[in-house]
Amino acid sequence: MIRWMLLGASSAIALLGIAASPSPASACTKSTGCTYDVLYEDYKMMHDGRMDEAMKAGRANMEAFRAMREAEQSNQSKQSRR
Repeated sequence: MIRWMLLGASSAIALLGIAASPSPASACTKSTGCTYDVLYEDYKMMHDGRMDEAMKAGRANMEAFRAMREAEQSNQSKQSRR
């Protein structure tokens, strides 16, 4: 019984060690972590107007894509009628 408990505990510790090992997604080496850097950058973008510019550029990109797709579809329908 004790042997199985020790085996289970050592397996759990080994799995936790593997799960906690550094990976490319957690490559930040700052002691406070990189989450605050991202939050601060978001805060700055909201207050200096960069977020609004990015949102406007995204909307313009979507409108251009939709117009291009509609033009392609109308060209295809014209060609299929011939």
